[in-house]
Amino acid sequence: MTADDLEAAWAAVHDATPADWYVGRPSYHDERHEWVIYGFDQHERAVNGARSREWTAVGTTEVACLLETARCLRELAAGRVPL
Repeated sequence: MTADDLEAAWAAVHDATPADWYVGRPSYHDERHEWVIYGFDQHERAVNGARSREWTAVGTTEVACLLETARCLRELAAGRVPL
């Protein structure tokens, strides 16, 4: 992974993020050996429990996690559930 790869992956996330969505920073989980990132529609009305418009993406590297996030956000923006 190079700095250019990481920059391109972040650019893909920014380009794919729907209006009103917030995407956090990826974090590495040693116990599972994976990167995880969380995003949600910040204009969804707050209720107790899980949000209905949220998504968590996972990858084996930080770049893979960001690219998976971008893919999922594009699906969500198109009204589809990412598979």
